[in-house]
Formats: sequence, C-alpha cells, structure tokens
Amino acid sequence: MSKIYDALRRAERDRKKPGKGTSRRPARSRRRKGGHGHVFLRGIDEEFRRSLLTLRNSIDSEMKQKESRVIMFTSAVKGEGKTTIIASLARILTLGESERILLVDCSVLNPELHQLFGIKKERGILDYLAGDISLQDAIHTLDEGVLDLIPLGTIKGEDATQPLFNSERMELFIKEVVGAYHYVLIDSSSILEAPVTPIIASYADGVVMVVNAGKTRREVIKRAILSVEKFDGNFIGTILNKKKYYIPEFIYRRV
Repeated sequence: MSKIYDALRRAERDRKKPGKGTSRRPARSRRRKGGHGHVFLRGIDEEFRRSLLTLRNSIDSEMKQKESRVIMFTSAVKGEGKTTIIASLARILTLGESERILLVDCSVLNPELHQLFGIKKERGILDYLAGDISLQDAIHTLDEGVLDLIPLGTIKGEDATQPLFNSERMELFIKEVVGAYHYVLIDSSSILEAPVTPIIASYADGVVMVVNAGKTRREVIKRAILSVEKFDGNFIGTILNKKKYYIPEFIYRRV
C-alpha cells in the first residue's frame, strides 16, 4: 500500500479518542475483495489532497441534515476529470475507518472505476438492474471493508440501459444501499452526451458538476444543468478543475 495512504490512515487513527469512530450504520459481512484498490492515491499531490479534504467538508456540511447521502458526480461534457475526483474523494472519506463508502460506476459511455481500483471488468449495476445477479454479487469490497465498489457491468446498449435505470429495481437499489453506507458516490457519464444521466441524477440527494476551468463554455454548463433539473436533480455544487493560478495559490486563499 502506498506510503502516503498509510500515513494518512495512521494520522486519522491517532486522532481518534477512545470510544469514538464507531459506524452510525450497521456493519455488514465482507464480500469479494478487489485486486489492487490500494494503488489509488499513490503519490498524491499535497494541494490535491487538501482540495479533497475541503470538498469532503463542503459535502458533509451540505448533507448533514439528510437522512441519506447519495451523491452523483457528473460533468457537462467528457474529459472534465470527474472520475479521478470521485475515486480520490472515496479514498479520503474512508481514511477515518469509521464510515462505509460505496462507489457505483454508472458511467455508461466510459466506465473506468474498475481500472482505477485494479479489479476485473465483471458484472455490476447493469446486471443487477436486469435481474441477472444479486446485489451482493455485484459488490467488490476494498480496503478492509470500508470501501465497496460496484462496476458498471455488462453493457446492454443505450436502448436497453436507459429503461434499467428508470425502473423500480433502481429505486429498490437506492433504498437498500442508503441503509448500509454513510455515502453512496455515483460516477456518471457527461450530461449532454448520455441521455440516461439526468435520470440517474433524479435518484441522488445531491449532484456535483465538475467543470474544466477555462475550457467548458458557460452556455454548455447552463444547458447541462437544465437537463438535470428537468428530472428534479438537485445540484449542490460545482468543482472547478484544472484551475490555473497566475499568482501563487496561497495568495488566492487569503483574498
């Protein structure tokens, strides 16, 4: 496991007080383990780590009054960096070992989470929604049981995939996982390139949009937001990714 990840985990463990750190939700038995999930966060940049901690605090603050915490990460168009951000955030959320996190790959156009966490491209959420497998069979357990991953699974084709997400079985899936995890993080395809993304957003308690600074046009972002809001999606924030600083960043933080 990466030295940085070990150090972060030890620091969180040392800060815990006796009797603290117990899960707010019932623990469950461990399932299949992924292969090399620990490779993520290896050599993470310190500024990026701080940004992730700030993002975690912002989401915690936004969702503290919610009974369920299903957060979907998306973008207006592809190539904004949302998958890297959601995978890294999942790692940061698990460092305290007191919260159980579920990552769900719903990026129907370009599923990547299984590659980032070093597991085989196996059956996943689409196979569960189609009734081919149980939920337990779709889950890969990583990091000593504090992080679980459900890959996208078998591609069904757009005509078949959209009805799967817009189904009672999808509603059942959400109800089941919110009772077992502190956070359910959903990675989705870009809004304007995947008509199913606004449908998936309707199941989330909050939607976070990742925007490539200086690249994505304002009009494109507005159109994407409207597409999600038509399905009652709840935007809770925007992440400005790949921001260039023309003076040292620490000065921006003090302005």
